[in-house]
Order: sequence, then C-alpha cells, then structure tokens
Amino acid sequence: MRTSDVIVIGGGLAGLTAAIVAAGRGKEVTLMTSGAGTLAIGGGTIDMLGYLEDNTTVYSPRDGLGRLAEDHPYSKVGSQVMEDAVQFFLTMCKEEGFAYTGSMDSTQWLPTAVGTLKPSCLVPLTMDISLLKAANHVVVAGFSRLKDYFPELVIKGLSKLPGYQKEYEKVVIETGFTGGRDVTTLDIARWLDTAAGQQACYEQLGKHIKPGSVVIIPPVLGSRPNYDVRNKLEQALSCKFVETVIMPTAITGLRLRAMLLNRAKKLGVKIMEQAHAAWAVKDGSRVMSVVTSNIDRERAYSTQAVILATGGFFGGGIVADPDTVHEAVLQLPVEAPTDREEWGTLKLFSGAAQPFAKIGIKVDSSLRPVDAQGKVLLENVYIAGRNLAGYDYCLEKSGNGVALVTGYKAGLTC
Repeated sequence: MRTSDVIVIGGGLAGLTAAIVAAGRGKEVTLMTSGAGTLAIGGGTIDMLGYLEDNTTVYSPRDGLGRLAEDHPYSKVGSQVMEDAVQFFLTMCKEEGFAYTGSMDSTQWLPTAVGTLKPSCLVPLTMDISLLKAANHVVVAGFSRLKDYFPELVIKGLSKLPGYQKEYEKVVIETGFTGGRDVTTLDIARWLDTAAGQQACYEQLGKHIKPGSVVIIPPVLGSRPNYDVRNKLEQALSCKFVETVIMPTAITGLRLRAMLLNRAKKLGVKIMEQAHAAWAVKDGSRVMSVVTSNIDRERAYSTQAVILATGGFFGGGIVADPDTVHEAVLQLPVEAPTDREEWGTLKLFSGAAQPFAKIGIKVDSSLRPVDAQGKVLLENVYIAGRNLAGYDYCLEKSGNGVALVTGYKAGLTC
C-alpha cells in the first residue's frame, strides 16, 4: 500500500495551496485530483472580501473581518492566519516569477469586459488598476472574431464612472485566424506567445499609442505564468497594459494554476491526475487510508492526515440527493434546510445571501469537521475551500480568498 504523510483531495486553489504549505513543512504529500477544477478557467485573482451579507461594500478587507459571523471560515481561522496566508501567497508568486500586487489594506476595483468594476484584493501585475487611474489616454483593444468581448461596451461603461472620464480610443486587432469556430482568449494568448503574434500586435497598436497611454485588453498577454509578453509589448510600444476581468474561461486562472503546479512539483508533491477518491478506511475517529476508484480497479493509499478540498456542490464534493445532503468521499454530515424551498431567496439578484450557498461542512478552529454539537468527527481530517459552511462566496466576492486562507491553514495544521 502506498503511504503519504498527507493526502490532499482536490486540485483547486485550496488543495494546491494546502499541498504546497504541507510539503514546505517537510511532509510527504500526495495530491489527488480528478480534473483541473474552476481554478483553470477562473479569473486568477484572489478576491478576499468585496461585500458583506447586507450588501455593504468593503473598501478594506482587513476592516471588514470584524463584521463577519462566527461561523464564517475567516472567523474560524482568525485574522492573523489570513495575514500570514496573504504574505505567503505574495512571496511565493514573486519567487516563481509571477508576482501579484495588493494587500489586505484596500480593495482593488478591476475593469470588466462590460465596463463595470469588480472588487478584488490580490491581482497579477497585468491587472494593476493604478496604471489606468493615472492615464489620460486609454486605448481599448479587442480582437477580430473574439467571442463576447466588445471594446465599445468597455468604453461605454467605464466612461460613466467617477474618475474614469478619459480620452478613450477603440482598436480591433486582426489576428489572421481562419476557420469556422470562434476565437478564444487562449487562442490569442498562444498567438501572442509567438514572435509573429507580438509583431502583428505591435504594428497595429503602434498607430494609436500616445506617450503615457494605457491599453485595456482582454486577458491574453501570454498563456504562461510570467510577464514576458507584457514586458516585450510595453517596452516596444512605450505604454502600459491592463487586462480586464472576463467571463470564464480566463487565461489568468490558467496561468495561476500552472504556477502553483510548478511550485508543488518543486517541493516534491506527488500529483495523481484523474484520481477519483471514492471512500476512506476509518479506525474510530481517524482516517487510515483513502481509496480511489478508476476504470481498472480500486487502490488504497495510507496516510496520517487528509485535507478535503473537493469544491462543494459545483465541484461534486457535496451532493444533494432527493432526501439528504452529504459530503461525497468521507460521508461527512452536511446541515441543510429540510424544505428545499428555503434554499434560495425569491429574488435572485436582490443582493441578499443565498441560503444554499452557505451550506457546507461545519468545522472547528483547526478546520476539522464537527457535528451539530461541535464534537470533532474525524481528528486527522481538515476541510478547505468551498466545502466549508457559513459563507456566500458569490455575494461576498470571497471565493478564492477563502480557498487560499483555509488551504494555507490546513497545510499548516495537518
């Protein structure tokens, strides 16, 4: 039987962070993942806390912590762990050559593909909003045949916002792609990875750049976790680039995942792709091994600790049957209203928290699962990310923040 100090189930931001932290402590770590998860298609930003449940805007994530409920994951781990997790992340990104910017001091408001602003906290350097604020002339670039991205929509929305009344200019860059299908941001990012793509972009943008210009562009400045494409174009054009937030799929998430995987491999984390964790062997209140079930046969992996980061409802980590709601691998209890009518509010866009979003596994301050009375159910199991109860990541804009912080805490505690 294969043996590890720690088994991490789930390859999203929470699982990768937990694996990296645990391996950095000298633990022998096995990461089981059945797919790339939402990290690979998401925005790649770390949104800590943008809004409270009463829809109050949070202008400083640090200041908003004191207004969260006791069962919120941030309240469980404490403010010092959050500060440490943020610093850990920023240091790691810098060391890997893919630096991020931001802090718990202030919310960063990122331009979106529809000309609105989205709250975030830690963002790649290609999304540094301070560059846009300081600019007078802004070129909004789009690409021919790129689906669902319209520069005129970006201009129309931003120009109505206080502080964004600037000189805007629209440019559509021809990429030369042929064929019947839509062009994606990944297609363009890979095109810009090439010298030919960079030259074509330079020649078309160069006609519109003025001294001090900022170019707003979809997230296409290369597919790899570095800033080589951005740096080359900025140097050639004497301008600055700011990537927007778009609907999935976004290359920014793909870059972040690649960076985290590189870090994990350097630390010796054993990564098992397409490993479907099915169930666990338990001895009293401890998990002794995790069993995977694939098309050929079942395999058991012995461990001293398990970190469960399987992604909640959307990741398949929590399952809603007609009569019950349960966690899928360790069969942990999940509290949810019996009446399904109580799972949601009648007004979807009312700004109120959705009860179903807060359904998850209850934990103690060490992130170990507990029952309704607070008794620890499994002493060597730690829950991280979207499996946790007590927060509405969509309303709060806190999804990747909770994943980072709880993954960091689980990796430290296991």
